[in-house]
Amino acid sequence: MFVPSILFAGTWCQWDGSEGINCKSTSKTSIVIDDHRVTVSAENLNPRGWFERTITQPTIGEDQVRDAEVWSKVDNEIYLTWTVRDMTATEIDQRIASPMSITDYYLWKVLLVTGTITQQQAADRLPQELIDAYQARDRLENP
Repeated sequence: MFVPSILFAGTWCQWDGSEGINCKSTSKTSIVIDDHRVTVSAENLNPRGWFERTITQPTIGEDQVRDAEVWSKVDNEIYLTWTVRDMTATEIDQRIASPMSITDYYLWKVLLVTGTITQQQAADRLPQELIDAYQARDRLENP
């Protein structure tokens, strides 16, 4: 029985002293470096100044975002990850407000201001997600 194997040779970068540069990804067994085809392996690429890159995705909490890239080189491997920072109040409001377009916000605002619908009636008729979105959009529009 023939079982095909999938080769993935990874991504190889040069190190400039602070980050990986000129990164090349390949799924083949060889890669072209300086107009020469080189077999993909640490033994062949490291002496030429190319090192395998490993990406580590950071753990991000609900109110956090990925921030700055962090590069490091340890021995013959280059690592890439990111710092994580807490979202600002504005970023959190933007996320919460996203289910309600600015047009819908002003439509509901007019309905409330003109007394066409009371806040209690709106609260009774809108799902909590839209109530939260309206309140977040209001904070964004009226800082």
